[in-house]
Amino acid sequence: MTVYRYFIKITTRYKWIILGYAAIFFLLSVISSINTKTKETAFMEESLNIGIVDDSKGSLSDGLIDYLGKNNTIVEMENDIDYIKDQIFLEVVDAVIIIPQDFQSRVENKEESVEIFRDDRKMESLQIENQVNKFLVFSNATRRDGKFDLARVKDVLKEKVNVDVLKTGPTSKNSGTDAWFGIYFNFIGYIVITIYILVIGLIMAEFNDKNIRDRMRISSKKFLKSNAEIYLGQITLGMLITTIFILGGIILKGKHIGEVDLSRYLINAYVFSFAILCFTFLINNLTTSRFAISGVSTVVSLGTAFVSGVFVPQELLGEKVLAMAKFFPMYYYVRINNMKAVSAMDMSYGLRMQLLFGAIFLLTGLGFSRAKQKI
Repeated sequence: MTVYRYFIKITTRYKWIILGYAAIFFLLSVISSINTKTKETAFMEESLNIGIVDDSKGSLSDGLIDYLGKNNTIVEMENDIDYIKDQIFLEVVDAVIIIPQDFQSRVENKEESVEIFRDDRKMESLQIENQVNKFLVFSNATRRDGKFDLARVKDVLKEKVNVDVLKTGPTSKNSGTDAWFGIYFNFIGYIVITIYILVIGLIMAEFNDKNIRDRMRISSKKFLKSNAEIYLGQITLGMLITTIFILGGIILKGKHIGEVDLSRYLINAYVFSFAILCFTFLINNLTTSRFAISGVSTVVSLGTAFVSGVFVPQELLGEKVLAMAKFFPMYYYVRINNMKAVSAMDMSYGLRMQLLFGAIFLLTGLGFSRAKQKI
């Protein structure tokens, strides 16, 4: 295991790069943890800024707008999806409701009546859907001979009910904690790409030095065995880096571990790490330039983080951006982290896609490696 030990020895030269990234990452995570909202024991509606696009212009849509306007601030919006997403991203509005022209007939037929865009960064935005659904249910209940008794609906909706959220024990889910873990593990994906490509790339640049390559060729150790030890070193380093960041999250939110499905995040993180290790292997067979490796590390990590939903939620990204993001495993990694209710079947597609990308990167890298050996 001479080559493996040499790989680990070289790794210690770059420990300050790893520790530097880790220190900044954990510092930001601690700040984020301090600002995380604590669990509420009572349900309270908050006043929100709601954008309205009313294409119906009917009495029913007017009734809905009047009802929402009692506890919220109504903002008129343009019927432009990109504009709407920009306003939500900039926090001008918390949610936008698009009321179509055939709104009344949809309500009568109990079909999906409105289109709602909301800011997933704010848990209170969930109440918009509840308010809309409540109004539509009561409206349908008062319909007689094709007409809605909106005055009666208005009176019924004035009634106030105090609701307390009961604690059901340690197995109950805390959406605030789950949201924090989702964001934390999303950023682990970003930092994993950065460190893997940078550190492993710099180590491999030393292995690809002409003097070292010549020594390995004349040594008694077989080429395949030497490469196997190098790959083992990469796997060891990669899993160590990923584990450090996972343990950091567990330490920061240790008392809330029982409130989240930690196994989902762990499986997803290690599968993603495998895919990025394979991608790093491909990069190392394309270039040995330290400058190029540093550039690729920055561009790929930032680029994929922006288009895949790490920095901006996937719900706020355009269809073309998401279509582009699907050509890299980060999209599927973030998608699993952001799932609300997850079963093994829900995760399987995203995990399979990450493994598929890993296999493609690995096979492509092997192809370039064989081509280089023939030169």
